[in-house]
Amino acid sequence: MKCLVRFSLFPLLALILITTSCSQYQQVVKSDDYYLKLAKAKEYFEKGQYYRAQPLLEELLSFFKGTNVMQDVLYYYAYCHYETGEYLIAAYHFKNYASTYPNDPRAEECLFMNAKCYYEVSPSYMLEQTYTNQCIDAIQLFVNTYPSSHYVDDANKMLDEMRGKLEQKAFYSANLYYRMGKYKAANVAFQNLLRDYPDSKDAEYVMFLMLKSDYLYAVNSIESKQEERYQNTITIYQNFSNKYTNSEYMGQAKSIYEASVKNMNKLKTNEQE
Repeated sequence: MKCLVRFSLFPLLALILITTSCSQYQQVVKSDDYYLKLAKAKEYFEKGQYYRAQPLLEELLSFFKGTNVMQDVLYYYAYCHYETGEYLIAAYHFKNYASTYPNDPRAEECLFMNAKCYYEVSPSYMLEQTYTNQCIDAIQLFVNTYPSSHYVDDANKMLDEMRGKLEQKAFYSANLYYRMGKYKAANVAFQNLLRDYPDSKDAEYVMFLMLKSDYLYAVNSIESKQEERYQNTITIYQNFSNKYTNSEYMGQAKSIYEASVKNMNKLKTNEQE
């Protein structure tokens, strides 16, 4: 029976603690002591109670504007937005901190965090990549500003990931053109991909798809355009075979080449007749 009584007290004690905590927080919110609010905001922040720290810090932004205390307020305020997943707002405030206080020891960290915020909102490669490009720009700004920073390794890892995502996007778009039968657009997109990412691990496969799309473009062209386009296919094959002599796609590539030569010779024969 005693155990039951003791157990039943736990919810009541929890409710009392929550009520007391809320009451204390409201007292802080209503207080005119802004230094108390700052101290409590930092305390809430350190406890991970960002939803409590953020409103206090937001109020303090205007009160401490133009003072040395403003640096602390803005620093914690930016991190509150970051920790609650409001990455674009956090990015703005981190950049603002680094720009406003370039000589402050935390400016380096804040400029890095600006890039990291865009990293957090960079979407799947299949979606629009504005934030990915903004992340790359932010990383480059950070590395150029702080080339010896201990954050550079992490920044470069993010940069590689973002560039990899753009490469995936480029391949996805080019391959989509190919699968939709838009072979001219696919060929141009594959060429651009190889130009922009010459060291791509998929360069061999991309060039093979470029060969296939160019061949199919020629096949589906009007007869007056076919000879020129088959010649383009032959040129792409020659480049492919020179660069990837032992390619796993060589058998298919050679078949495309032979079909292109055969079709082009047939067109020339028809012209002579």
